[in-house]
Order: sequence, then C-alpha cells, then structure tokens
Amino acid sequence: MRRTAVGASTRPPPPRTADVAALGPILALGTAWLGGELVERLGVGVSDEAGVDAPSSLSHRAARRA
Repeated sequence: MRRTAVGASTRPPPPRTADVAALGPILALGTAWLGGELVERLGVGVSDEAGVDAPSSLSHRAARRA
C-alpha cells in the first residue's frame, strides 16, 4: 500500500515506468545467456593456475608460484 503526504497527488506513475522496470531482468537474462555461451560453446574460462596472487592481464610481471 502506498502512503502519500497530506495534500500530495495520488496519480499513477508514468506509463513508461513498467517498460524501464522490465529492462533489468531482460538485461540480466541476456548477459547470463551470453556468459553461458562463452563458457559452454566457446570454452572460455579461468586458468586452473590462477589464484589470489595472479598478476593483472595488463601487467607484464610473472605470477608467483606457491
């Protein structure tokens, strides 16, 4: 139930509100699907040797071995 201040307007939200609200789940599903395609179909993943001390892909230093 929506509460309004005394004297405030109780008009409904603009019609485009539902359209904008629907974009969140659509984007979430779309990006999840694309992530699944990267993993399952194209085999993109994280290296088994990656760890907390792994270097950034932008740096040129080697990773430390434990």
